[in-house]
Amino acid sequence: MPACRLGRLTAALLLGLLLLGLPSVTGTEAEKTGVCPIIPPGLNCSQECQSDSECGDNLKCCRAGCGTVCSVPDEKKGSCPPMDISFPQLGICEDQCQVDSQCPDQRKCCRNGCGNLSCVTPNF
Repeated sequence: MPACRLGRLTAALLLGLLLLGLPSVTGTEAEKTGVCPIIPPGLNCSQECQSDSECGDNLKCCRAGCGTVCSVPDEKKGSCPPMDISFPQLGICEDQCQVDSQCPDQRKCCRNGCGNLSCVTPNF
């Protein structure tokens, strides 16, 4: 067998072996909003999920050492709008949230005019 043909066969075999270990990709799973928290590595390397769509509610599929788990996201993308403290602002004077993951859609948990936390549309 010529050397160049053997090289192609070896490359094809290696590529096939690599693809066997990868999860299937369908392209239909939408990534949920939010940023995965830093999860300390555990001794269990189980794969609880392969994509966000396999996690309930607003949970995201996050790396945990050598495995994956469904986890509450720490923070959503974007930043809280700036507040001009020289101008009195209106706001709901009680906390509506404590963390971003408690807000619907892309809204973030930010300080409002009363100094309390409300779900607001972030700046991107």
